[in-house]
Amino acid sequence: MISPSEILNKISTQINWYSAHSNKATIEQLLDCKDLLVGYNYHLAELMSTYFLNYTKCYYIRKIKVARVKNVLIKNKTAIGTAESIATEQSANEFEQEVENEAMAQRLDNLLRQSNKVVDAISQRVSVLKKEREP
Repeated sequence: MISPSEILNKISTQINWYSAHSNKATIEQLLDCKDLLVGYNYHLAELMSTYFLNYTKCYYIRKIKVARVKNVLIKNKTAIGTAESIATEQSANEFEQEVENEAMAQRLDNLLRQSNKVVDAISQRVSVLKKEREP
């Protein structure tokens, strides 16, 4: 699988090219750009799914750790409120990992949505150029 930074760079390169050349590009160039973006979007969607899965896993790992620590503390006669606080503090690393995965998944989701809008714009531009060619 392609790394996140590599996918982001490739998508950014294509979107930047389209922004700079859309007015003077040929239909073939636009279609090439669109084809590349669609391929990169596939890899982006795969990567995004992985981050959403990791986010969900981290969420449940954190919840389980909090419950286990809390139960041990309560069995050792710690007050429920105190046990809850201690368990939450002890799962800080798991929470941080969960938040990082969620943030990356959302970032990738936003990029995918925007990249798909560029693909749509390219399709519309190609359609207009084809109509202009007609006699």
